[in-house]
Parts: sequence; structure tokens; C-alpha cells
Amino acid sequence: MNLIITSITIVDLTNKEAKRIHFSEGKNLLTSDRNHLGKSVIMKSIYYTLGAEVFFPKPIKAVNLLTYIDFIVDNSKFRVCRLNRSFVLYKNREFVKKYISVEELRDTLEDIFKLQINLVGKDALGTITKCPPAFYYMPYYVDQENGWSVNSFSFDRMGQFDLPQRKNSYFFHLGVFDNDYVRKSKLQKANERKITQLSNDNQKYLTVIETLQNGLDDTQMSFDVTSLERAINTRQDEIKKILEDIAKSRSALVEAEDEYIQLIHDKEVLAKYIKKKVPIDNENEEEIVECPRCGMFFERSMKQKLEKMYLLESLHDDYTNITDDINKLEKRIAKLKNKFSEKQDLLQFYEKSLADNQEIYNAYLKSKATQQLLLEYQTKVGANIAEIERLGKETSDIRKQLASYNEERTQTNNIYQTNLSRLLMDLDVPKDQVEEEIEPGTAIIASGAYGPRCKVAQMLSFVQTQKKKCPDMISFPLVIDSPNVLEQDKEHLDSVIRTLLTWDKTENQIIIASIEGKETANSIPGVNIILLENPQNHLFSKVEYTSYEQEISEIFTVF
Repeated sequence: MNLIITSITIVDLTNKEAKRIHFSEGKNLLTSDRNHLGKSVIMKSIYYTLGAEVFFPKPIKAVNLLTYIDFIVDNSKFRVCRLNRSFVLYKNREFVKKYISVEELRDTLEDIFKLQINLVGKDALGTITKCPPAFYYMPYYVDQENGWSVNSFSFDRMGQFDLPQRKNSYFFHLGVFDNDYVRKSKLQKANERKITQLSNDNQKYLTVIETLQNGLDDTQMSFDVTSLERAINTRQDEIKKILEDIAKSRSALVEAEDEYIQLIHDKEVLAKYIKKKVPIDNENEEEIVECPRCGMFFERSMKQKLEKMYLLESLHDDYTNITDDINKLEKRIAKLKNKFSEKQDLLQFYEKSLADNQEIYNAYLKSKATQQLLLEYQTKVGANIAEIERLGKETSDIRKQLASYNEERTQTNNIYQTNLSRLLMDLDVPKDQVEEEIEPGTAIIASGAYGPRCKVAQMLSFVQTQKKKCPDMISFPLVIDSPNVLEQDKEHLDSVIRTLLTWDKTENQIIIASIEGKETANSIPGVNIILLENPQNHLFSKVEYTSYEQEISEIFTVF
């Protein structure tokens, strides 16, 4: 099943200019008498319109570009239109759908082409991802600037997959690989990595187990754990009670000392008053006082003497009492200090006893923890061994399932290498320029002008192998821009163009863009020669825009 492009239309919406190119279903040569007439822009636009990302030159990037392409697949006519990142699809002239992204269009193209390519991405998880449309066209397109390089980076934005995965995509086109292969292949690699990881983990665990076991053997002890725990609990209760007694003793001692200090202060004050002489004012002045009861007369000075004597006697009594109280408090404080000291000594004894028991108990706990850790590591080792066995069996089954894919790949490579060898010989490429075993999609490193000839040989060998292996698989047009790169001499350039324009091993449509080759094309029947005669650096035409204005307006309205 071949996809045949009938025409492509490129529109500059800003300047209202357009260009349309019609293609035959066989061989096409897009040429001109001078450079810079837009051949490469037309070639790039073909697969760009179908969802690939290409390397447009700077002037084209600045244009408000609308492109649409008409093609035939399985007797159905399609039109795909592209404006920036949006697409519109028509089938048999009927509007189908508008798509706002390449990803949306890809899902529809899968149904049209009956082809889905899933590859493993470069992210850390190795996510299996649907490929963008560029991977449908990669084996069939050579870009002028980048396509002739070793690894053929003809399309842009394909970096989500590494080179081995890109090469795998070729085998989807050849009917060798399918999405089940990708899933199983990824699972096999994941299992192998997991087995390696688990084996490394077990080595680490076994080293730790050996170290812990040696330490445990050196400290084997016999414990009466119940008695030890009871002794620790009892000692902790005793310490708690002693701490309470110490707190009470400390409180009583502080209270007694506070009272002692107050009494000492009072005693000192009394002592000052006792020692002080109380003066009697106006001793010589006498005053006669009559007693109201007996009528006798007394002198005033006798009264003062009596008061003074009474006061002195009272102070002596207070002094004596305070002294007694102080003596009693001193004895009480001495007892409290002695009791406090005894409690402190007992507390230290209990704490040391508890520390000794705790140390023994900690040794027991450490031993128990070590044994528990050993058990955990041994359990992990056992679980890892079981998982390694499971993964090993699963991986073995996957290998058997993948064996049929690998066998078919080998058979396909043999067919491809046979075709490639013949074509390289036809294009005058020496055997020593190419490695003996080359797979589809493998870069050929050849010196000088051999490189482009090797690239053409690869493309033709690929489509020839595809027709033999899976003739019902969709095949796309070979779009080859500027095969005269790297200073091809006239003879070899003619050989390349003639080989392409006379290719009859497959029914692929072939579109070549080259400033050379008109004479060769004219000598070959059935070649559609498209001669560009527009001004240099001005591909578009207002006249052509006017011719297709209604069609362009209808398409633009849908966007």
C-alpha cells in the first residue's frame, strides 16, 4: 500500500501569495535553472504538512504559512492542511476534523496508515511513548541541509528517543517489530537491571550480616530478663520515693533556716536595746503627784524609775526566750542536714545500682536489637533471592518470546544487506567503504562523495526490502533534496539521478529536487519534470493565490 502525493499548496497569508506543485504518481524531478528559487522549501513542506518538524530557512519562518497537501491512500483521497501547530483533515472532499496539536493528528494518521510506532523514551523511567508522525516518514526523506549527514537528522524535534530507538523504528516499517516487542524488550531490560540491583543488595546485606554475627558472638550473655526488669523497676520506685523525701527535707531545712535567721536578727536587736542606757529627763525637777485613792503625795521621778525597770526586765525575758528558741532550731537544723545528707548518699547508691542494672539491661537490648536486625537482613536476602528467581524465570520466558522477533530481524537484515550490496555496486561505492553488516537505519560512515550515494542506496534497499517482507505495509514517497551534495562529479551525479528515476523494484512515488539532472530526466520516459521559473527568493505568486483564493479562504475559515 503506497501513499501517493498529488499536489502541495503553500500560501503566504500575509502577502496573499501562493504556490501549488502537482506531482505524478511515479517519478518527479523538481528543478530550476538557478539556485534560490524555492525547491527546498517545497520539499520541506511535503512532510511538514503531514505533521513532521523540518528545518525551514529564516525567511520562511517569518511567513504566516498555510500549507495543504493532497494525497491518495488505499483508493481514498485525503487533504491535510497545516497552519502553525493546527491541522485540518478532509477525506474525499468532506471535512473530517480540526486538530489543535500534532499528537491529535498522529492518532488519526495511525488509523489512515494502519501503522503505530511505540518506542522507549530517554526519560529516567524509560516510558513507552507513541512516536510523532516524523517517524512514519524518516526512512523516506533526505533534507538538503541535514539529511546527508551520517545520522541523517532530516527532521527536527526527535530528541526524545536515542539513536538505537530511532533505528528500531525502521523495523516497524518492515513488519518485524510491533508494540508488543517494545513492551517485552523493555520488560526484559528492566528485569535484568532489577536482578543486578537485587544481587548487589544481597552482597551488601551478607557483608552486614557477617559483621553483626561476629559482634554478637563476641558478646554472648545469659540474662534473667524478668528479675533484671523487676530490679530496675524497684530501684526506680525507691529513687522516686527518696527524691520525694529529699524534697520534703529540703523544704523543712529551708524553713528552719529562714526562722533561725529571723531569730538571730531579733536577738541582735534586743541586745542593742538592753545595752542602751535609757535617759531620765529633768532628774532634778520634782513634781508632786497626789494619789487619788489614798490621798498621799508622791514624786514624779519614782514613776519613771518604775517604768524603766519594768521595760528592762521585759527585754531580758524576751532575750532569754529567743536564745532558747535559737538553740532548739540549731539542733533541729543539724538533724535536718544530717537526714538530708543521708538521703543524698542513699540516692547516689541507688542511682549507681540502677546504672549498673541499666547497663546490663542495655547490653541485653543491644543484643536483642542485633538479633532482630540480623533476622530482618536475612529475611530481605531470602525475599531478594525469591524475587531474583521469579524475575529470572520471567526474563527467560521473555527471551524465548523475543527469539522469534530476533530471528525475523536477522532474516530481514540478510535481505536488506543483499539489496544494499547490489545497489552500492551499481552506484560505484567500493566494498571497503561500507561495513559488512549494516542494518536498516544504521549510519554509514563513508568518505567524501561516497556518503550521498550510500544514503541513496540505503533508501532504495529499505523500500525494496519492505516490499519483499511486508508488501501490504504502507510505504511513503521518497523525497530526496539535492543529491548533488559533497561535490558529486557529473558522472556519479548522473548515475544517482538515473538510478532514482528508473527505479522499478517498488511502486514508491519518488520526488527529487536538484538543479542538475534535467537532461537525464528528459531521456527517461514517464518522468514528471517540474521546472520552477519564479524570481529568485520569491517562490509565491499573487496570480496563483487569486486562482485558488476561494479554496484557500474556505480552508482558512475552518482554522
